[in-house]
Amino acid sequence: MSNESDSADPTVLVVEDDRDLAATYSRWLEPEYDVRTSNSGSGALTWYDSEVSVVILDRRMPDIPGSTVIQKMNERDIEDQKAMLTSTEPGCDLVDIPCDEYLTKPLTKAELRETVNELQLRSQLDDELQRYFRLTSKIVAIETSSTAGTEAALEDLRREVNRIRGQIQERIDELNGFDPAFRTIE
Repeated sequence: MSNESDSADPTVLVVEDDRDLAATYSRWLEPEYDVRTSNSGSGALTWYDSEVSVVILDRRMPDIPGSTVIQKMNERDIEDQKAMLTSTEPGCDLVDIPCDEYLTKPLTKAELRETVNELQLRSQLDDELQRYFRLTSKIVAIETSSTAGTEAALEDLRREVNRIRGQIQERIDELNGFDPAFRTIE
């Protein structure tokens, strides 16, 4: 494990049991981010604190599965974004994993950096918009997999995304009526 925090840069916690991959991901994200690395789920829980803004977490860890690590992290009620990283294609079980993004290995430098940047932006959104992006990410991951038997899960996800989209659209429509209330101060 390494801890390279102490500056104003956002902190990313990379949890990957393959030490070489963890080091590679760390190099790809530096110097734009402070990067902490862990090669185990228990180590990830040690390094996880309120300074962490993004977690990149391998789904299959030797000591504690990534889905369990995410659940334990969520119990701490820290405002962050979590991406599950795995070499297995997602199935219906992805619906129940409380991650904000789902990445499939092999991962390129550009994909990792884009994902971390996007998750940083998402963290600034309200809860409903974050949920919308979390669910659409899961839809994309399941749609691009070749796992059979995911149709019902996809339909449930799409239904929820449409419900949220309706709420978001209603809020936007409500704001349109307030245009005359805004004035430019000269």
